[in-house]
Amino acid sequence: MTITRRLSIFGLMKAFRTLIMTVMLLHAAGAGAQSKTTPDPKLLPPKPKHEIVYSKFSIKAGGNLSVIYLARNTQDHNNEPGFSLGAVYAANGFLRVSCLYTRFRTLDIAPTWQNIKASTYEANLEALARFPNKKTLLYPFAGFSYNTYKGFFTGQDDYLNLKEYYGSNTIVSNHWIGMNFGLGLEHSFGAFGFYIDYRMRVGRQERGINIMDVCYSGGIKYKLPSLNLKGKKLFRNPNDRFHWF
Repeated sequence: MTITRRLSIFGLMKAFRTLIMTVMLLHAAGAGAQSKTTPDPKLLPPKPKHEIVYSKFSIKAGGNLSVIYLARNTQDHNNEPGFSLGAVYAANGFLRVSCLYTRFRTLDIAPTWQNIKASTYEANLEALARFPNKKTLLYPFAGFSYNTYKGFFTGQDDYLNLKEYYGSNTIVSNHWIGMNFGLGLEHSFGAFGFYIDYRMRVGRQERGINIMDVCYSGGIKYKLPSLNLKGKKLFRNPNDRFHWF
């Protein structure tokens, strides 16, 4: 019995030792597999940053000071403020097209004119000259404008003798097409930027062609993001049954 009992104890110890070695081998194999599948985050290359692609369209808004109807405005302080909204399309790296709406504050040119309301719609072609930093550019421009002018004409101190055309104490409404000439400066900070420009509008008055107003303006500009990111379409063609992404 003693020999049989010793053999059984020896067999149990041998089996227990084999079990421990098996567990250790499995643990080592699992640790090795885990180290291969989960590398150290510090050693991984940085993820590429998402790059924003901008379209060729921009929007802008700002304020301005303008001498409205230059020949008629004989006041000592004749600069009138207003606001403007516009859009820009960059045709290429050298030319772009801009559209601008300007609304001026209601004003009086006492004692001849009262309650004057004026606004301008214009379209210009801009030629771009870029600075070495590629963020600043100078752009001369030229184009056409549609101008509206409405006010009450009293006829007093009428040194232009406009009573021949309108009479006295009447509401006068003028609409005229003019030409724009000017020069602007722009600087960009990523998607945003600021601009300043100077422009003249030339048009036809009662007695001929003349400078109708001189305008100084400035404001901010924003580039609109593109609908395509790195060539990937944001919207799938519903008629394509075989491409789902």
